[in-house]
Amino acid sequence: MRGIKKAVAALIAFAAMFTIAVTTTSVAEADAGGSRDMYRMYNPHSGEHFYTSNSRERDNLRRVGWRYEGIGWRAPARSNAPVYRMYNPNTGDHHYTLNRAERDKLRRVGWRYEGIGWYSSDSNRSYPLYRQFNPRAKHGTHNYTMSRNEVRTLVRAGWRDEGIAWYGVGGASPVPSTPAKPSTHYKNCKEVWNAIGRPLHRGEPGYSTDLDSDHDGIACETRPKY
Repeated sequence: MRGIKKAVAALIAFAAMFTIAVTTTSVAEADAGGSRDMYRMYNPHSGEHFYTSNSRERDNLRRVGWRYEGIGWRAPARSNAPVYRMYNPNTGDHHYTLNRAERDKLRRVGWRYEGIGWYSSDSNRSYPLYRQFNPRAKHGTHNYTMSRNEVRTLVRAGWRDEGIAWYGVGGASPVPSTPAKPSTHYKNCKEVWNAIGRPLHRGEPGYSTDLDSDHDGIACETRPKY
């Protein structure tokens, strides 16, 4: 009986040591390997924001007309919380989520899983990324930002605040502003079509929600009748 008690005690001690070792390894891996700059890109034609740590991908997008808006945040090089990157081949949109269930649901309805885009911090809660959703947009339906002012501005414009999406380990570094160009203003869609001969997209000079009746990011979609 005494021998059995000693064996059980030894087994418990070994299990405790194993648990400590696993926990220590997990903590050591959390937010390990430094950080990565996350580049924020904007498509003025579709209204989509895109995020990547890959400088080649950033530069390729710039060459085809995307705008570089600077570093959106800094992500851990690795952690225990991957952010999954999804692509919709029908709309061209990307979506990013920590949630495996959301990832798998999107795959079932036709989205492509493009792998782990980056990682969320395991322990640092000083740099939250907020997620917003535009229920009226056909493209660029989600936006992610560290700026509470940006969140409030979008919510006032009809976007839904969906809370915290993930956490970074460093703050944003926007592109320095350039001297302002003379502003473009169109009174109505007739002026838009007379000036550029096509619809006006969010982000282009002269775009206004007053000209975009359904708030989908494309103003004056139909040529006015004269």
